[in-house]
Amino acid sequence: MISSAIRNYGLNTSTLKVLEILPENAHGDLHFKIEVDGVCYSARFVGSDRYDHDVFGYLTDDVLVEQMRFCDYLNDHGIPFMLRKTPADGSTFIHFTWDNVHYRFLLFEWIEGEHITHCTPDIAYKFGVLARRYHDVSGSFDSPLPRISHLVGYQKFIGMIQSDLDSVALSNEDKQLLQAYINQSEHLIKCSFSDAPDFIMQSDLNPLNIIWGGHDDVIGIIDFEHIGYTDRIECLAWLIKWYSRTHGIGSSEVSSFSAQSLLRGYRAEEFLTSKDIVRLQSLVWLSGCLNWGFVVGALDILNERNGRSQSELKEHLKAYQLRGEKLLALLT
Repeated sequence: MISSAIRNYGLNTSTLKVLEILPENAHGDLHFKIEVDGVCYSARFVGSDRYDHDVFGYLTDDVLVEQMRFCDYLNDHGIPFMLRKTPADGSTFIHFTWDNVHYRFLLFEWIEGEHITHCTPDIAYKFGVLARRYHDVSGSFDSPLPRISHLVGYQKFIGMIQSDLDSVALSNEDKQLLQAYINQSEHLIKCSFSDAPDFIMQSDLNPLNIIWGGHDDVIGIIDFEHIGYTDRIECLAWLIKWYSRTHGIGSSEVSSFSAQSLLRGYRAEEFLTSKDIVRLQSLVWLSGCLNWGFVVGALDILNERNGRSQSELKEHLKAYQLRGEKLLALLT
C-alpha cells in the first residue's frame, strides 16, 4: 500500500522501510513513519468519511489544498511547521484507492524530537512566545476557508446531548443534574460571545503536536487536518488549558503560574482588555468542560453503550465540574 503510494513522489520504493505504525485516531486516517533512501517521512492516508457528525467540519479536497498552502506559508515565514514533499506531478496531494477505500495521500519530512506534556511555567512561557509569533504570521494569511467560531461547535455539542437527554429514560435527579450542566454551558457560551471576532488561521497546537529539541526549544509543529480560521482569543483559551497542565495531557491538574507564564510569553497584555479576560475565562471552561471527551462520555452514558452505564452520570458530571472550577480559577 505505502509502496504504491510513494511511487507518485518519484521515490525509490526498493529502499522503503516502515519504521512505525502510528496509533489510529477517531477520524480513521492511517499514519506511518517510513524511511526511503535514508530519509524519514510521515506518510498519511487521509480518508473522506472521517466523522459521523459535522461538528469538526468536512475535510474536502478544496479544504485540504488550502491547508497545504498554509503549511507552505508558515515554513516560508520561519515557523518550524511540518514540511511537505510535493508529488512528482506537482499536485498538492494524490488520490489513492486501496481495498475499495479512497484516501488522499500526503508525505511530510519526519521531525525527530520529544513531546513535553508536563508543562512548567518555563515551558509555558517559551510556547507562549512561539504561539504569538505563529499567530502574528498566520494573521496575514488570507484564505476562502470559512470563519466559524468554536461557539458554534459548542452549541452543536449541547444539541447532541439535549436530544438524547430528551429521548432516553433517566431518573429525574439525573435529568436535573445534566440539565443544570447544560444550562451552565449555555450561560458561559453567552459570556464568550464577541461581536468583533479576530479570526486567524491556526492548526491544533496541543502538546502532542509540538516537537521539542534538546534545549527545550520547539523544533517542529505537526498537524494539518485541523487547520482553519479561529478567533484569536478562542485560540488563546485552548493554549491556556493545554499549557497549564502539570501532570500530562490527560490530567486535570493545572497551574495558574503556568497559565500566567503563557500569557506573558504571548504578550497578551498588549491587546487583552478586562472584558476580554472575562470572556477568556468562560472560553477556558468551555475548552475543558464541553469538549469532545465530555460529550462522547455523556452520550455513551445516556445510551448505555461502549460499556457505559447511566449510573456513571453523576461521577462524570462531578469530574468535569471539578475540572471547571480549576480552569475558572486560572485567570483570577
